Amino acid sequence: MVDRWQGADVVVGGGCGFIGSYVVLQLVAAGARVTVADNLENGRLESLSDVRERVEFVECDLRDRASCERLVMGRDVVINMAARAFGQTYSQSHHGEMLVQNLLCTLVPLEASRAAGVRQHVIVSSSCVHPDDAPIPTPELNVFTGLPEHVNAGYGWAKRIQELAGTYYAVDYGMDITVVRPFNVYGANYPWRTLTKAHVIPTLVKRVLDGEDPIVVRGSGKQRRNFLHGRDAARLLLKVIQKNPGPEPVNLGFEDDTPITTLIELICDVADVHPTIVFDSGVPEGQFRKSADATRLREITGEQGPTIPLREGIREMVEWYRREFGAVRHGVRPG
Repeated sequence: MVDRWQGADVVVGGGCGFIGSYVVLQLVAAGARVTVADNLENGRLESLSDVRERVEFVECDLRDRASCERLVMGRDVVINMAARAFGQTYSQSHHGEMLVQNLLCTLVPLEASRAAGVRQHVIVSSSCVHPDDAPIPTPELNVFTGLPEHVNAGYGWAKRIQELAGTYYAVDYGMDITVVRPFNVYGANYPWRTLTKAHVIPTLVKRVLDGEDPIVVRGSGKQRRNFLHGRDAARLLLKVIQKNPGPEPVNLGFEDDTPITTLIELICDVADVHPTIVFDSGVPEGQFRKSADATRLREITGEQGPTIPLREGIREMVEWYRREFGAVRHGVRPG
């Protein structure tokens, strides 16, 4: 992978964000010249502290056409990780915001890349484009035959339209477009917001480490999710970009999945914190099961599965959160 990126001039939109920061770290290690574009609305510049002197940082809003045009001029690859991607609790009551803002921060940079003659533009979609009744594990479906996941409908429609625009731009303008659909990425460097906006693993890690007791978990706890660590997601993403399979989407995720009951038990075990857990089955819990069919991913990358086990990834998150925020340890807050 190093040869592909050595000396390449790459823009990472949303590169201070959660997944984006993992991508930037690996690009720098591979020898790319990296420009990070972020408005710091959700990202943290501290996430790039290990490589801050080796990247160019541009604080800008990718919803602004003029900023995008200046940013992408003369670049080899644009990887647009920018998104307003929140957890289910927030997303299901803000569909309009999720639709409009995600369209703006993805379609404006795409058009700027076209106008500037950028060689390759990478669209980061989402597993939320799939319908609620998608087969499990879920292959790369044609997602214009039904509705997207209902609890994330606005976000899902934005990602669907983004994929469609990429396909049209590849056909109409001959652009090299790469589209990936990540499944439930987690890891350290997560920009914790209010719990209503956070995703499932960071939400549960924060609640356990902050000493909440009892912890009320949304849903029955029987719902199952495939989880992929951010370093694995970044590595797979860069391998897919390197192979450049065209605008046909590629899942970033694998078939293994974990019940939420097992997940919360694992977090508590790793953290050695043991609150009472209560499951609230009276609230919407989204799709019962989300799991990626990784057949196409394996064909393109040669990767057979994740390299970071869930327990190891959770341990990293717990240690990072405690280090950054001084959270509960063994049920007692530090003095």
